[in-house]
Amino acid sequence: MAEERKAESPLIKFFQDIKGKSLKNFPVPPFTKWLNGKVVDVKRGEVQLEFLVREEMANPTGILHGGMQSAMLDDLIGITCATLGYEGFPLSIDMHVDYLGRVKVGETVTGRAFIVREGHNIIHAMAELKDKDGKLIATGNSNLLITHYKPDYTKFK
Repeated sequence: MAEERKAESPLIKFFQDIKGKSLKNFPVPPFTKWLNGKVVDVKRGEVQLEFLVREEMANPTGILHGGMQSAMLDDLIGITCATLGYEGFPLSIDMHVDYLGRVKVGETVTGRAFIVREGHNIIHAMAELKDKDGKLIATGNSNLLITHYKPDYTKFK
């Protein structure tokens, strides 16, 4: 089991090959495509993306909606878990988000997620969103259950 944990996912090479490019043009899940993050950095257990805050992501005041912040954090954590190379799909069993700042439509948000602990059945991950000046906008943490469900990443176009 320890050797399995040290494996790297073939997705790491995929993400490394598309650094600096928007995910909407690649075979990723539909919601990840819609968020349209740009890959900044990726390695086993850590991912960094940039997101442009679009009008459809904002609340009525023109600020990035809290639900979108949570979704970005969750997607970052999901992509980070995919870098671990598990055969079974890690499924979120909880998530906690702290909203700490704000960004406006047209601004860029940098998101980073990393694995804190890999247990036998549970993965604990954390993520953060920062504005263009590096100010913390939101943080999140999640526990994920390693399931026996095998994802088929080849079905995404």
